[in-house]
Amino acid sequence: MDGATIAMFVFQTVITAIIGVASWGVKNAIGEMKSAITKLEAADKNNADDIAAVRGELGDLKADLPLIYTTREVFIRVATTIDQKLDKLLYRSPAKEG
Repeated sequence: MDGATIAMFVFQTVITAIIGVASWGVKNAIGEMKSAITKLEAADKNNADDIAAVRGELGDLKADLPLIYTTREVFIRVATTIDQKLDKLLYRSPAKEG
């Protein structure tokens, strides 16, 4: 074997090793990206489930709110009606003034 053949063999071996290391690195990077994407998809699904649960609870609150909450105006109207009825009961005969 002459020197040119040996140099070509060494050159091909070094280039093959470099390509092998580079392809191994790319393969690992792609694997890490796939696992990161899988984690993000799982997190997105959990977030979507949480959002759906909150929407359901908010819908329940909207349905129950009129039953458990009284506005100020409604309270005043009801209190006035009750006061008028109590006045009629307590003061059936007008008191004499003076």
